[in-house]
Amino acid sequence: MGFWNKIKYTLLTKGFGLYINSLHYLNAKFAANTAYTLFSVPRQGLLKTLPTFLNSSRTKDLFFENQKIKTYEWEGKKETILLIHGWESNANRWQGVIQFLKKKNYRIIALDAPGQGLSDGKELNAVLYSQFINEVANYYKPAFLTGHSLGGMTMLYYMSVYQPEFVKKIVSLAAPNRFLRITDNYRNMISLNKKTYKNFLLEFEKRFQINPETFNSSDFISQIKIPIGIIHDDIDTIVPYKDSIEILEKHPEIPLFTTHNLGHSLYHQSVNKQIVHFLENNSFKS
Repeated sequence: MGFWNKIKYTLLTKGFGLYINSLHYLNAKFAANTAYTLFSVPRQGLLKTLPTFLNSSRTKDLFFENQKIKTYEWEGKKETILLIHGWESNANRWQGVIQFLKKKNYRIIALDAPGQGLSDGKELNAVLYSQFINEVANYYKPAFLTGHSLGGMTMLYYMSVYQPEFVKKIVSLAAPNRFLRITDNYRNMISLNKKTYKNFLLEFEKRFQINPETFNSSDFISQIKIPIGIIHDDIDTIVPYKDSIEILEKHPEIPLFTTHNLGHSLYHQSVNKQIVHFLENNSFKS
């Protein structure tokens, strides 16, 4: 991001915070709703048309409460793997992984999250996303799940809540651990004051009946009984590597494969190989 773009970005984000903080004194409920909306609506990741790569799949529309869920399928004779993308993204991010899995003859399913890709919706959060995943999983019955970033955290939440018997193993890529770390980053980015931030968190609790303090990947994992593998890069600037370290402090039995200099996206053939190695062996290749 260039210098002037940084200035513009800072003024815009701080301006939103000033507006919401001021609004709090006039209408606290509306201010909390506004803060929630700004937090929950992705600004990137939408698609207007089907990308060339995804056009190689067989597409199908599933539905959750009249919202369309766009899904993509590549046939294979081995187990079914469901790929779950992250924030401001879509199924097209999995090109490299899908090409690798096709060579291994896996059946591959990917979906677009709410308000992403070609799926319906405007907001995206782990609870709503898990409901989309539940519809897709019940239809395709995947044996394996792989989720990246918010998709990884949502995958863990989905497994802890729904506990589908057909899923046998899962791999998490650069997933955040603590929900409050995400919201704290948001609070600092737009400079929400203490009262507005408190009401913002209460809005989540009211909408989804969740406790933000315990809405953490490490807590979800406590309810999951199948093998879990974690892959994370040591210089990830989006979801810090320490998130995975925190998870392992609570669950030291989980295998962790650490990559170097791949960043948050983890686009690399070595990652693709490790995903498959874990799914086939319950461990990463050293």
